[in-house]
Amino acid sequence: MLKEMLGATLNEKTAEYSRANKEYPKAIVLRWKDWAKIAELKTWREELATDLGKVKKGKPPVHSTAKRPPTTEQLEKKLAQTDARIAKMTLDLSVKEDLKTVALGTSKIKYMDPRITVAWCKRHEIPIEKVFNKSLLAKFPWAMNVEPNFRFCEADGGADEDP
Repeated sequence: MLKEMLGATLNEKTAEYSRANKEYPKAIVLRWKDWAKIAELKTWREELATDLGKVKKGKPPVHSTAKRPPTTEQLEKKLAQTDARIAKMTLDLSVKEDLKTVALGTSKIKYMDPRITVAWCKRHEIPIEKVFNKSLLAKFPWAMNVEPNFRFCEADGGADEDP
């Protein structure tokens, strides 16, 4: 898991954290409403790609309503932004579907040692606010000063810091 996290984005790291803390897997129940937004974005992306191809060939774009046709750079930028939005929405939706039956807030409050979460966030350069809400930050101020190499050792019943 650590090697997979090295090239991951902040959202991907947070999503992996949430998945790792899920107690048991559940079947994903897809909701059409949520996936319709992604399908709409994919259609928009295809239109942008078509327009980009036309503009590169020197022809006017098909799907543009602007008075001046967009430049190649503008279309490439819009295409990249649309790809990023599709990726983020897909990731967010899959995490939402994966975790809809699990109360992670309860796990964070009652079962998990917050020092483990804080150390994990520091190791993977994730802002703690992405994982803990304001009330949890206020509840666990004593855990915020833990080192990134903190490990909880069950064998001897206590916490341990790697040398």
